[in-house]
Amino acid sequence: MYLTRPRFRPRWLLVAWFVLNLVQAAFTPLDPDETYYWMYAGHLDWGYFDHPPAVALLIRLGRDWLPGALGVRFGHVLASTVTVAAVYHLLDKPRGSGLALAAALIFAQPMLQVYGFIATPDGPLLLFTALYLLAYRRFLQQPGVRSGLLWGLTMAGLLYSKYHGLILITFSVLPNVWFLLRQRAAWVAVIFGAGLFFPHLYWQYANDFPSFRYHLSGRDDPYRFSYTIQYVLNQLLIFSPLLVYYYVKALVQDVAHDAFERSCRWLVMGFLLFFLYTTTKGSTEAQWTALLSIPLVYLTYRAVGRFPEWQPSLLRMCYFTGVILLLGRLLIIAPRDWLPFDKPFDHAPWVERLALLAEGRPVIIENSYRLASLYEFYSGGQPAWTFTDINYRPSQYDIWRGDTIFQDRTVLLMGQADWNNEDALPFRTQKRNMLLLEVPNFQVAKDIHLSVDGGLPAKVGPGQHFEIVLRGAAPRPVNLRAELPLDLFAIVRYPTGEKHYWRLTPVRTTRLPANERLVLYEGSLDFPTDLPLGEAYLEFGFAYRGMPPLRGQSASMDVTFVVAQ
Repeated sequence: MYLTRPRFRPRWLLVAWFVLNLVQAAFTPLDPDETYYWMYAGHLDWGYFDHPPAVALLIRLGRDWLPGALGVRFGHVLASTVTVAAVYHLLDKPRGSGLALAAALIFAQPMLQVYGFIATPDGPLLLFTALYLLAYRRFLQQPGVRSGLLWGLTMAGLLYSKYHGLILITFSVLPNVWFLLRQRAAWVAVIFGAGLFFPHLYWQYANDFPSFRYHLSGRDDPYRFSYTIQYVLNQLLIFSPLLVYYYVKALVQDVAHDAFERSCRWLVMGFLLFFLYTTTKGSTEAQWTALLSIPLVYLTYRAVGRFPEWQPSLLRMCYFTGVILLLGRLLIIAPRDWLPFDKPFDHAPWVERLALLAEGRPVIIENSYRLASLYEFYSGGQPAWTFTDINYRPSQYDIWRGDTIFQDRTVLLMGQADWNNEDALPFRTQKRNMLLLEVPNFQVAKDIHLSVDGGLPAKVGPGQHFEIVLRGAAPRPVNLRAELPLDLFAIVRYPTGEKHYWRLTPVRTTRLPANERLVLYEGSLDFPTDLPLGEAYLEFGFAYRGMPPLRGQSASMDVTFVVAQ
């Protein structure tokens, strides 16, 4: 039982949560990722490079009829309100002192607060986590076709929100897997959920599985103990250091009283251990475990019902945590003139400065989908784009073809601070030093495809050279010797992330006609003498003069560098 407290009305608490997040959404500057997902919402599709489409659909709910940041976040505010309502039902609609405890636990969750208004994929993920747990509990209690269809629907919702949903499903069903395998309705749930998710899988197939290739490759960095320490500290922070003690007590001193509670325990421990293991492959991000806020609230709430003596001190910690979170929320909506430091996420000033310099010309940014989307949003829709070289990760901009309209136009090119160009002028965004240059007759080069006639030996010695014929083709004419020339490079990449590249000269043509496969280079490929030994990948790419070569312009050839015989 719970200690006596004054009665609350659930609907008014829910309205207060909605209004708080609505105000916060309207007056908090946008995070760069939010403007990137805002770009998603302008091009609705069944999938995107980084994430499934739920985040774009939620943003689209307010994008075209509400102003500014509120339009970006309105759908996520709605989703957060439904999430809290779902958690209330998951706790069996408590009243009186039980409702006071439930409200305090929810309000003290940093991740529920942050994603109550921030427009990222974690918002729909939290929503479908709550709905999934509701549907799964119902299925465990009443296995049947109707509950199976509902459960399958929430499975699809999880996967359309974020791929982490697959991990949630796995760990939640593991403790009850033998029971579920014997239920025909469980198979109905799986088949129905998979059928609903099929359009996204087809989108992946049609686009050569960009999300799967990105998320499942490239994470094999040498282990650093700092990755593990950072992960542990992040977990303490995102679940509140003041509440972790009670979570541990709920997991250690209480026991599972039914199959659903056992699933929640497996989910919490399995999820935490899974991402602890991933620290052996590279760094992790704090929000990857955010969805555990919901099963932790559930398990802690149930434990307090069995150990009511915990309630007074737990409520004090919840209130204290909630006040700290509320003060933090007030801080980020305060006017910039009131703060003795730079206002967080305050990108509007530098965008205004850049828009004045651009004078309506498109802004093309090297290696920053965040800056490109920020500029387009805060400039009121002035054209911007980004391209990706080998020193940066790809993004949805690498799939879209909207940059073709910039071909042969005068653009304002924003390069990274290490761009080797004496004519470029310095420019400061909120936190980064960049370089600016006006470029007439800009050439869109990312769609040039390069290929080698024949092949190379599988084993190569540093310093060796081979004769090659390198051909190129492009879907539109490209002037390789425009005002900002394009240089041809050979690239060697190692699994550790180390890269080496060198220029190939002379290129045999100054122009690439549309859809013609021409010889660009015929001559010696001289491998540098200082290349590290071991397995690597050989590629080729063009680079804007003074910048690293673009990524993905040729197939990767496996090579192994060995001591020359």
